[in-house]
Amino acid sequence: MVYLSYGFAQTTIDPKNLINELGCGNCHLGAEQSSLIPLRAPDLSSSGSKYNSSFIYDYLKEPHSVRKNIGLSRMPNFNLSDEEAYALTLYLETKTLQSKSDHFNRGDRSIDAFKLINEDYQCTSCHLLNEKGLDRSIDLNSTGARLKEEWIYETIFYPQKHIAEGTSMPMFFDDTNEESKIAAGSMTQYIYSKGNDKLKQLDKKLRKARKKFSHITSELGRQIFLSQNCISCHTMEDETSWFSDHNAPDLSGQAMRTKKQWLLSYLEEPKPIRPYGYFPGTGSRMPNYSLNSDEVNSIMQWIGSFPQKTTIEEISNFQSNKIHNLLENQLSCLGCHQLNEKGGKVGPDLTNAGNRLTDGYIKMAIEHPQMVMPESIMPKQVINKKTTQLLQSFIKMQVNEKNSNPPIYISLVENQPYKVDDIYIANCSVCHGLNGAGDGFNAKYLPISPGNLSDSETISQRSDDTLYETLYNGGRIMKKHHFMPSWGLKLSHSEIVYLVNRIRQLCDCDGLEWSKK
Repeated sequence: MVYLSYGFAQTTIDPKNLINELGCGNCHLGAEQSSLIPLRAPDLSSSGSKYNSSFIYDYLKEPHSVRKNIGLSRMPNFNLSDEEAYALTLYLETKTLQSKSDHFNRGDRSIDAFKLINEDYQCTSCHLLNEKGLDRSIDLNSTGARLKEEWIYETIFYPQKHIAEGTSMPMFFDDTNEESKIAAGSMTQYIYSKGNDKLKQLDKKLRKARKKFSHITSELGRQIFLSQNCISCHTMEDETSWFSDHNAPDLSGQAMRTKKQWLLSYLEEPKPIRPYGYFPGTGSRMPNYSLNSDEVNSIMQWIGSFPQKTTIEEISNFQSNKIHNLLENQLSCLGCHQLNEKGGKVGPDLTNAGNRLTDGYIKMAIEHPQMVMPESIMPKQVINKKTTQLLQSFIKMQVNEKNSNPPIYISLVENQPYKVDDIYIANCSVCHGLNGAGDGFNAKYLPISPGNLSDSETISQRSDDTLYETLYNGGRIMKKHHFMPSWGLKLSHSEIVYLVNRIRQLCDCDGLEWSKK
């Protein structure tokens, strides 16, 4: 799809309304939380009683339109692998109702159930069934593959109880009347049978997954559910969000950060920027909403534009090679960022940063990272002015997309996501691991293994002063690997002292006796 580099195409979609319908503010700062999503996103507290598990597994991998009466709202695609979708399925199928209907029945086969649905109760005034009716709501031809039969029965009988508040579906039946029960049972069986063939296909896929992924647990599915902030849209009783109010960037500064052409392309097809979460370790992802061109242009209008006044000069090949050498042998940047498939995966890939970021943002992100990225774990490094300017130019010039493979998200199965709730977990666990064993998700991308902070034999030979200096000044100063950054310009004295004490807890050891005097 081709867009204009300057200006936006005309669109008939109201930008503010679209942001509300998609629920962008449920994950991002800079947009109001949606007033519509809580009414439109299904309550998943009873998902195990409501949905066929095989439907859940298939739908999570390829979300598609089910309800035609929820405007522009939709379930986005989180690019889940088979394993990740299966883990989520296991978790969602554990959410069941304790009580079931005491009058569920399978109806009377002698009754013409289609006539009941199409003529007597006129369900096809909103629903499609057997090529009859209007496509205003859920297609009843596929409902049997999606919903369990008892849930279909309960929904027919008590629509106000099982459908979103304010539903227009009328309540026809009386649970004190036997004819009502038989009619509802007959309609249920007819609708359920229409989905039999599709359900058999889905069941076959799920059986294969159960056999292949027997090691996957529902608890992992729960971690994935929370990591993707699903609870910001869906109700889930007895669960608490990992995120206080957001798990994605502040959209109010988006026009200042990224170039228009890149943002247009990204909205059309999002790709991983932070492979393991906006807050590293949480594993949160930007899902794909399958936006059409009008919707993309509407969002671009809402984001607006920003006058880009800063210009970074390009540098010679000699200077570029110099910076490349510094990145590989002295600077700590590649401990968190990749460049041409080398380096860590905590922050964005630098290989094509010049395509994505504006000159002004590149400049400020290096000089004052906590000013433009206050929630980022990126620490400011001690680099002289000339080297800083060369580094800024070098990053601006990284525009060749052939230099790297398409970015992919880090597996939520191989690297179980976790809640970030203290400064060790936020800043250190990405490499050193939650328990300090040097097995953080980023460790495998580094040229040498991060230090094992739980190794009491080794850490007991380090004084508190040595640990403090290593944290403050970084690995290179302390004759460790230069990919270990210095934290002294990001963390306060008390925070570094806290980390020293935390390391002592992880190793369950004290420092050398002489160092305590």
